Amino acid sequence: MQLLTALRFFATGSFYTMHGDLHDMSAPSVSRIIHRVCRAINREANRVIKFPVRQQDVNRAQRDFFAIAGFPQVVGAVDGSHIRLYGAPLMDDEHLYVNRKGWHSINIQVICDANYLITNVVARWPGSTHDSAIIHGSVIGDMFSDGRLQGMLIGDSAYALRPWLMTPIENPITDAERNYNRCHRRTRVKVEQTFGQLKRKFPCLALGLRVSPSRACQIIKACCILHNLAKIMGEPDFEEEVEVEEVGALPYVGVLHDGQAHRERIIRQYFN
Repeated sequence: MQLLTALRFFATGSFYTMHGDLHDMSAPSVSRIIHRVCRAINREANRVIKFPVRQQDVNRAQRDFFAIAGFPQVVGAVDGSHIRLYGAPLMDDEHLYVNRKGWHSINIQVICDANYLITNVVARWPGSTHDSAIIHGSVIGDMFSDGRLQGMLIGDSAYALRPWLMTPIENPITDAERNYNRCHRRTRVKVEQTFGQLKRKFPCLALGLRVSPSRACQIIKACCILHNLAKIMGEPDFEEEVEVEEVGALPYVGVLHDGQAHRERIIRQYFN
């Protein structure tokens, strides 16, 4: 009964009172049940959400991404998405949860493979946090920077260009640069589609959460784990077309380091 109550909440996002009326229990009881089920599901995170580390897994991820549009070396597509929080979080740092659109949210970061499987999720940052700050403050970002992970990620213009994170060219001039941007969009759309599937499968994420930020992060992570389990078990997905819009995110402004040189090498080798 507890599991079914939590799953119904994930699938509807409706008020706790509605679930309580259905199962003849109080709203606080429903809240405790959902919290308890989320903790149980999240204990499986390391088993279900795994980033490619072994050589055969890295090779497979790169082959799958390359088959989409010919973009080389990619092991994951990264992006952020805001999950709305209803009711201002009752804490001193409430203003940190106000995103650039003016409403409270958790900014979650997801990395996926070419088959819409989530390989990494970071669900702990308030809505005002920039996408680039999340990746560079994450374990995955540190491991790429230290050379402990192979390949590279692909992300939109909200991210800082790094040798391990390829972003689009803001103003392409040559045919090679335009080819690069075109293949970049076709490859990166996988993470947009993953978010679309995740939110359609678990409408509580699309509609918003009426819980504290800490509990919202637990619910988000649990839904990501269930998303992967559905993939592994072969559950059908919602088919939808996602149009990639580069203007949707605030562009990163900062030092490009040696990421630009690496991007130019890729353009010369693969897109001329």
